[in-house]
Amino acid sequence: MLAMPGQCPDSVAHTAGDGPSMHLCWHMATAAVLLLGAHIPARGDVVSSTKVIYFDVVGSTPAEIYRNILDRGPRIGGSTALASIGTRTVQDGRIELTGDSCVLKDYTITLQFVIRRPRIANEEVLSDTDRALWRDMNAFIQNHENQHKDVLSACAVKLDDKMAALKPPSCDALTQTADGLWRRMLADCDEKQRSFDAEQSRQLMLQPFMQRARKGACKN
Repeated sequence: MLAMPGQCPDSVAHTAGDGPSMHLCWHMATAAVLLLGAHIPARGDVVSSTKVIYFDVVGSTPAEIYRNILDRGPRIGGSTALASIGTRTVQDGRIELTGDSCVLKDYTITLQFVIRRPRIANEEVLSDTDRALWRDMNAFIQNHENQHKDVLSACAVKLDDKMAALKPPSCDALTQTADGLWRRMLADCDEKQRSFDAEQSRQLMLQPFMQRARKGACKN
């Protein structure tokens, strides 16, 4: 989560519920496991889809837009998010007993990303400078979201390789091992995502649009 302090540049960082704050936020919306069975059609590999949902904000200055995002932005863990990306992660496949080992066939990991980001209802009300800075920040947000997607995709590919290598003597052992690998991947990757957000917190605050917005919010 990219934590952003309160509105004034000299304010201390707020914790959730401690005052107005904003984040670029990763969250695992759902971690779903489809029971493995022979009815699953052959697919395999890692597949993904992305849905982008915009929330409109209004204002003619960075400060006004900032305040509007605080009112309309996604609420994650009690705090307002500047933008958020959530994921529903699903695995499926079928178990086959082949000779003296049990294997996982047609194993597929599906990543369904849902991104929420702000959109100014009418950018033309901004000055040329502020409009350019807003677009720069939007590019930063989109790059941030794409890196989150890359992190989870890399985790899923590594898991897919591990699943393909499983050949225990019993299908019960395969199910137990596969479940452990799945849960470990979700936990490890979630930690990587949150570390990434923390690392980028400083970059968010260096965005010129955010600096203008917070300075303007303090003056008014």
